[in-house]
Amino acid sequence: MKHQSKSISRRQFLSGSAAVAGLFALGPMGKLVSVSAESLTAAAQENGGTLVFAAESMGDTLETGLWTGFGTIHVMDNIGEGLVRSDFTTGNVSPGLAESWTMSEDGLTYTFTLRVGATFHDGTPVNAAAVVRSINRHTDTNDVSHVEGVYMHFGHGAPNFASLTALDDLTVELKLLTSDATQLHRLSRPSAYVISPAALDEFGTEIGLNMVTAGAFQVENFVPGQEVSLVPFEGYWGGRPFLDRMVIRSYPDEASILAAMEAGEVNFTLYAPFTSVDRLANGESTKVEVGPALVDLFIGASAKNEPTSNLDIRLAVNYAINRDNIVQIGLNGYGEYPASILSPTDLGFDPSGREISTQNLELAQEHITKSGLATPIQIGLAYENNRFWPQLAELVKADLEAVGFEVTLDGLDSGSFWGKVNAGETTLSINQRSTFVPDPNDKALILHSKNSPGGQTFHELLPTAAEMDTLIDAGLAETDAEKRIAIYQQIQALALAQMPYIYLAYLTPPVFMGRDVMGVPIQAAAAGRATLRDVFIQTM
Repeated sequence: MKHQSKSISRRQFLSGSAAVAGLFALGPMGKLVSVSAESLTAAAQENGGTLVFAAESMGDTLETGLWTGFGTIHVMDNIGEGLVRSDFTTGNVSPGLAESWTMSEDGLTYTFTLRVGATFHDGTPVNAAAVVRSINRHTDTNDVSHVEGVYMHFGHGAPNFASLTALDDLTVELKLLTSDATQLHRLSRPSAYVISPAALDEFGTEIGLNMVTAGAFQVENFVPGQEVSLVPFEGYWGGRPFLDRMVIRSYPDEASILAAMEAGEVNFTLYAPFTSVDRLANGESTKVEVGPALVDLFIGASAKNEPTSNLDIRLAVNYAINRDNIVQIGLNGYGEYPASILSPTDLGFDPSGREISTQNLELAQEHITKSGLATPIQIGLAYENNRFWPQLAELVKADLEAVGFEVTLDGLDSGSFWGKVNAGETTLSINQRSTFVPDPNDKALILHSKNSPGGQTFHELLPTAAEMDTLIDAGLAETDAEKRIAIYQQIQALALAQMPYIYLAYLTPPVFMGRDVMGVPIQAAAAGRATLRDVFIQTM
């Protein structure tokens, strides 16, 4: 099987597709005005502009093998490029640094043909050896750039690699141990972005402070924990991005982001308070678009610690929660009723789980009685002390205390939260699962005992862990869509029966921007993958 892509520039694509569909833009005071594809493309080229992107956090490193928050991911998605890209609108895989690829009939061997002439930001040519080294450095302890403790390579499938080799200067061969229906999507994750080998040699384990990749933008300045300024990469294979500059800056809280947005200091964010949607949507200089339900919000219930090691306690917590309040009060209406680890856009989504995710105080009380624990039951609830998390924590606390729990809230900064979670020191902890790639495995994977142990749930300790692993492995190996649907429905049912994750809502996130910000990929941005190479500031 072969995928072949005709090489066209982004400007050709924008002009061609827009000419068919017709385009409209928001003029002053939100008035809808018609603009031609040619004028929009010309405006992008002429105006460019500066985008200031407010993030809820910024890591101390851009190391691709570690999770250091969404601010860092937003940087990587704009400076990085992998072999392929995931399209969140179509669910398909499209070319990146590989212009084409073939897959063997047994699904075990992928052969990628690289683009001729692609280069890294330092001018080093992108070749097969660079691709192989960049992806293998996560697990190659002999590489001078290997960082101890990296783990994001699980996401791009490294444990299933039999080999990754350069056949010649422009050909990369990946051999898998077992077939993986989502392997191509995996290679679009930030951990599989390709890094300059010259930079890896020069900076070694400090590469995260000196990241040199092959994407549309390059790092101009990085202030760890604060902000990153990006400028266009003039040598980008897809053509220079439209923006003249992008600044991704961390703000301490939602209120600060809102103030910066209204003052014109910021013109793009995913993190303004949801309560500000109406005023920003109707502002003279701001607008809001709402994304689809791609993100799961949930409580992780640790099977390692008491009292959530008791199944009846996990079930009691589940039935105690009022999801209507979560959506309407906690999320200001920007959410949907949950059903499972998968969201409505995922292959194999089973909506029947919504019945289990309905508040039922009688069942909550029954499970507390069955647990054998005396009330009030002491329980801790950890959360990140930003965005909507504190409000959700207060709502959950009220629901749990109404049925016999005594809840201790533990609001933490992002680093402290994940430090506690990864150390197994939480009982209940609120967080989310975003869709890094449009495939159900990307969410189901967090239930796998070997590939994703520990974390919020320590699900490897559950009696059904082996059965869950078998199902997840089968879902990965199966390429037939109908058979995959059946497998992922079994995965959802088993997860609901054991309740390591207690689902709160599907987030339908608002995307906040200036009225003159054009070309934002809303679907991808809603998933937290805000790649903005086609964005520009329009002069009306």
